[in-house]
Amino acid sequence: MQNHPTQRQHGQPLTPRRRRLLLALLAGQRTREEIDRIAGASNGPDEILNLRQQFALSIPCQRQKSRDRDGHPVQVGIYRLTDADRTTARRVLAIAKDQP
Repeated sequence: MQNHPTQRQHGQPLTPRRRRLLLALLAGQRTREEIDRIAGASNGPDEILNLRQQFALSIPCQRQKSRDRDGHPVQVGIYRLTDADRTTARRVLAIAKDQP
């Protein structure tokens, strides 16, 4: 018996938060700060980890050099979907749309 791609082995469905994140990532790459705002929480990296685990996604994070508001050097995390991730994300969203 196979699990639907919208559920992990423990039967957890696609949450509204994770649905928003998948839709946003399908639209393009997102910074960590954008991920936090889209998720509606300050734990964006944890939500990305959950998406990776729940749906076997890669969602690589590229580090880009930048500066904070005080001029200090920082590295900004930028998340994106791979081509394979995009296919999986579309499938997950399509199946979730048909579920109650």
